[in-house]
Amino acid sequence: MSAPKILTQYIIKQFLMSFFAVLLTLGSIILLFDVIELMKKESIPSFGFANVLALGLLKLPNMLQTVLPFIVLIASIIVFWRLTKSSELVIIRSAGQSVWQFVTPLLVTSFIIGVFSVTIFNPFSAAMYAKFQRMDDDRRGQPHISSSQGLWLREHRDGKMYVVHAGGIRQEKLELTLKNVSILIFSDQNAFLKRIDAQQAKLHDGFFELGNVRIYENGKIIEYHDLLKIPTELTLGKIQENFASPETISFWDLPEIIQFFENSGFSAHPHRLHLQSLFVSPFLLMTMILIAAVFSVDPNQRKGGGALKISGAIVSGFLLYFMTRITYALGFSTALPVGFATWSPPLIFAFISIAMLLHREDG
Repeated sequence: MSAPKILTQYIIKQFLMSFFAVLLTLGSIILLFDVIELMKKESIPSFGFANVLALGLLKLPNMLQTVLPFIVLIASIIVFWRLTKSSELVIIRSAGQSVWQFVTPLLVTSFIIGVFSVTIFNPFSAAMYAKFQRMDDDRRGQPHISSSQGLWLREHRDGKMYVVHAGGIRQEKLELTLKNVSILIFSDQNAFLKRIDAQQAKLHDGFFELGNVRIYENGKIIEYHDLLKIPTELTLGKIQENFASPETISFWDLPEIIQFFENSGFSAHPHRLHLQSLFVSPFLLMTMILIAAVFSVDPNQRKGGGALKISGAIVSGFLLYFMTRITYALGFSTALPVGFATWSPPLIFAFISIAMLLHREDG
C-alpha cells in the first residue's frame, strides 16, 4: 500500500528544501576553498582576482557532482531528524505507515535527481570543467596538448587503414604540429601498401600537411617531397579528447568518443569506466537515502542517541564513498572489471541497508 498523497508531497517538499539548502551551503564552502587554493598558486597575482573567481566558478559544477551523494545523505538525515524532533515520525508510524511508505518517495526523488544530474547537469558540468582546464593551462602558459612521448592514431578511410605515429606533438592555439611522423597504410586485408615518413606534419581542416617527406613502397624507388597533403577525417577536437580527462566529456558524447578511440587504436577503458560510474550514480544516491533511513528511523524514538545515529549515518556514507573510490581505482588499473568496480559498492550497501530496515520493520 502506498503512502497518502499529502504525506508523500510533504516528505518530498521537506527533502527538496533540505537538499537545496545543503547544496547552496556546500557549494559556497567549496567555492571559497577553491578560490583560496587558486590564489596560493604561482603567478596568480598577475592573473587577477576576477579570473581566479571565474576559475573557481568553472570548476564548481564538477565539484558539486562529486559531492552530490553527500548532499543527498545530509539532506535525508535532516528530513528524518526534523520528523523525529517534531514527533511527526511517531504520528506517521502510529497511523500504520510502514517505513517503506515514507522512504519510497525519497528514493524516487533521489533517483530523479540522479538522472537529472547525469543527463542534463553533466553536459554543463563537463563543458565548464573543460573551460577550467583550458583557462588554467593558459594561466600557467602551457599548451593545451603537449607530449614528448609520441602519439598513435588509427583511421579507416577509402577502404584502407592509416596508422599514424608521431614522435612528439604540440598545440599552439588552434594549430597542431606533429614531429617525426610515420604513416603506415594498409589494405582492408591488413596487407602493407606503403609508408610515409615526414619530419613534421600540421593538422588542417580535412588534411595533414607533411614537410620533408619520404615515401616507401614495395617495388618502387623512394619518393621525396618537400610538401605533401594527406586527407584525414581526424580533427583537433577529436585528438584533444585523447588528452582530456573523461570528466570534461559530456555523458551524451561519451559513447561516440569511446567508439572513436577504439577505431583509432586508443584505449577507451577510462572513458568506459567513467560512463559506468555515471550510470550508477542515481542508484548511489538511492543507497545514501537507505543508509540515512537505517540510522534515523527507529521504532522506539525514546531511546535517544540522536547525535550517535547521525554520526553513524555520516560515517557509513563516507565508507561507501571511500569504497567506490577504491574500486574505481582498481577498475582504472584493470584489476577489476568495469561493471564490478562501479556497481558493487552501492549494491552491497543497498542490500545491507534493506536487510536492516526489513529486520526493524518486521522485528
